[in-house]
Amino acid sequence: RRPSCAVGDSRRMSPTSITPCQRAGNQAVSAQYDVSDFQSGIPGDAEFVFIKATEGGHTGQSGYADKLADARGRGLVVGHYHFLHAENPVEGEVEHFCQVVGQVPAGELLVLDFEPYGQSVGDGDATEAKNRWLAAVKQRYPDRLVGLYTNRDYWFRTDDNAGDFLWIADYVSAGSPRIQASWRFHQYSDDPLDADMFNGSLDELRAWAGAGRAPDPEPPAPTPGPQSPGWPGLQLVDRDQWGARPWREPNGSIPYAGPRAGVKVHYLGTTYTFDTHDTCPAYVRRLQASHMDDDGWSDIGYSFVVCEHGHVFEGRGLNRRNSANGDVPLNEAHYAVCGLVGSSGSTVPTPEQLNGLRDAIEYCEQQGPAGPEIKGHQDGYSTDCPGPALYAWVTSGAPRPSGTVVTPPQQPAPQPDPVPDPTPARYRKDVGGLSYGYGAHGPQVTIVGEALVAAGFGSHYGQGPGPDWTDADTLNYADYQRSLGYSGGDADGVPGESSLRRLLGGPIPLAEVSKSRVVAAARQDPDAPQGATTHADDVYTVERALVAEELLDRQWADGSFGTRTIDAYSALQRRYGYSGQQADGIPGINSLTRLGQAHGFTVAG
Repeated sequence: RRPSCAVGDSRRMSPTSITPCQRAGNQAVSAQYDVSDFQSGIPGDAEFVFIKATEGGHTGQSGYADKLADARGRGLVVGHYHFLHAENPVEGEVEHFCQVVGQVPAGELLVLDFEPYGQSVGDGDATEAKNRWLAAVKQRYPDRLVGLYTNRDYWFRTDDNAGDFLWIADYVSAGSPRIQASWRFHQYSDDPLDADMFNGSLDELRAWAGAGRAPDPEPPAPTPGPQSPGWPGLQLVDRDQWGARPWREPNGSIPYAGPRAGVKVHYLGTTYTFDTHDTCPAYVRRLQASHMDDDGWSDIGYSFVVCEHGHVFEGRGLNRRNSANGDVPLNEAHYAVCGLVGSSGSTVPTPEQLNGLRDAIEYCEQQGPAGPEIKGHQDGYSTDCPGPALYAWVTSGAPRPSGTVVTPPQQPAPQPDPVPDPTPARYRKDVGGLSYGYGAHGPQVTIVGEALVAAGFGSHYGQGPGPDWTDADTLNYADYQRSLGYSGGDADGVPGESSLRRLLGGPIPLAEVSKSRVVAAARQDPDAPQGATTHADDVYTVERALVAEELLDRQWADGSFGTRTIDAYSALQRRYGYSGQQADGIPGINSLTRLGQAHGFTVAG
């Protein structure tokens, strides 16, 4: 898993105490760990522990049984987790996990670790594998809580199903992960060891885990009825918060050519059923995916989307031309605001939704700016949109529900366009044990620069990328981060792991390569389906060195030790003077160490 202490990491961290953190009105559980083969035991200050039991369809953890016995003997709250290989048959992974964990006493948790970086599977298929695993394990253990661990990147790339609970990794302030969904555990740091907190006290954790059932459901989504007089005003969910994909060029960033006359209101025109607010960000992500992947648009079509709870999700926003009103003149003339209302199922907007639609309209008028026209999609275009209920509301002047009192101030103060810092960020960050940022040096810097140029983010280079990280690298990387939707300090031009993996296509270079992992990959990947990756990061590091040796074409540096990599490594062995079985393309410690010395990585057993 990504920077943590589980099998598959290159970083070997020593367990340390974690400073207790506070949450409003509650003492959060402080010393929390997940342990695997990289830890010899459970730290003495642990209050609960997640123990890695299995990985994939066959791999177990050599110290699992001893750690489990120790945890149970100390009376800790215990969780068992499985690292998913989403390209494998799910049934085999479920069977392997259940055989290893066996009988699970009341009060112990079961978790799926879902981070399929470098695995030869798309997000949709990975999500399906995740959901099948959660459902199958829950069927095996109906009286135990079965949840999901994932990081913020993959939470936005999957759906909103976390089983009975969500354990989210997002390295920000403890207790403040940048997601809209409810969560039970937050992994907020990896320095020097993964630090986690439970959203409550230790007594609350024991009571919740011991209940053997999912958390109480949230209240049902509101239905039309008497409106509460108090309304907080605009509740804007920006693109970063709901996990938007970056828009595509050349059309994704087209600005409006002139002022907008007003706003046109839309509905979904498909079946839709109101649900809890936790599900809304994932639905907006699916809506964006439908527009981009099925319709071929450059982004979600709407300027804003309003859920049944009254939250306003930023689509193309105030400045980029929408594509939902019918044609270019219609898109230029009005903003497009969509209410999550169906043509069947939930067809009548909630009072909260009408307030949210009104918030979005007034936001467009005041900040766009837009003129006073409020129309339906069907005005000027042949369609049933926005449906009878919303269109009746539009034609009545789009009023707020009777009796609504908006708590001032309704609208946020206008935010000026951010002014770039005249001095680019000048600090370094380690990812996979290698440094990135101003002053970093090594082949990993060249790799990032070449990838930025290939992705269209090389405008600040004067002579092209090289092994020394300069301000030009920082500025180019900041441009790339902003294209992903990051802003502020998250787009300062210094790579984080999530953005780096997206830039490089999954695997990343490592400072230390495991010889045993590379050999395992060389023996398993060639006979697996095309593109299979057993230990993607270690293999990618070796493959990049083979590319530099001009023995492997750059397109095959993909983390899979396939036949082309076997051939390239065999050629390297012959170059080093080996022959016969000693040049079979399976790395040995001497040749691998020699390659690492030439290309900036060390080798472990």
